[in-house]
Amino acid sequence: MGFLTFMAAAVAIVSVILLVIAFTNRCDECGSLGHAFSSDKLPDYETGQAFVICKKCGAKTHKGTVSADGTVLWFSGGSGKFHDDGSYHGDSGGDGGDGGGGGGE
Repeated sequence: MGFLTFMAAAVAIVSVILLVIAFTNRCDECGSLGHAFSSDKLPDYETGQAFVICKKCGAKTHKGTVSADGTVLWFSGGSGKFHDDGSYHGDSGGDGGDGGGGGGE
């Protein structure tokens, strides 16, 4: 019985943490909680701005700066790189864009 109680408590704690992350990082436009865990990134090389795009409503939010070589620095402290094929790869932590990520994220 002790193990099941421990597992139930662990699941409850993880659920609360994920809910808090989802709520604090939800989309400003549509309120999508999934935005915190899955969003697209888009560079604008002409202006040097990097955007995070909500997959649900398509809202763009300026969250960082991008250089001509595709290196992006997110305002939240993370960094990453946009590749020639349009994909994004995150190098380090930060929310603004997600610190880790691969492919078309």
